[in-house]
Amino acid sequence: MNAFYEHHKDSIRWHYRCFDRILLNGLIQPFQQPERVVGFFNSYRQLYPVSRQVLRGIAENFQTWLKGWAGKRNIPVVEAPKGRRDEFVEPYFNRAKPEAVVVILKAREPARIMTAIGDGKSNRWHLAIAMGTHVRADLSLPSVLGARLS
Repeated sequence: MNAFYEHHKDSIRWHYRCFDRILLNGLIQPFQQPERVVGFFNSYRQLYPVSRQVLRGIAENFQTWLKGWAGKRNIPVVEAPKGRRDEFVEPYFNRAKPEAVVVILKAREPARIMTAIGDGKSNRWHLAIAMGTHVRADLSLPSVLGARLS
């Protein structure tokens, strides 16, 4: 058994042999409401108001963490190409070990994002959800049980 199956076996209603690539796009449902985000930062991070600088700092910290995590494991972080990403990542799988990340693709993607709207001089801000772009990092994993999915 592999770790993915063990963790999710109660939720899987079909059989599979392997996963070649998985894209997870998750969100924390309460964080889709700006007032709950403000409450979270106030209660758990002692940050109020939630400004552009706060949100920018969180994004920069994540990027720094991801680059450090990948660097310690010799996992390349590369800009995603235009066109077929599966063909682009194929050479990275040549040195792949089971259940390991082999490459991280970075791409600017359209998405719903949380923005801080306000005035830095008076330090008055409110949050809003809008369409924008964010840097998405795709982690490519090799097959865990052998044959590739096509």
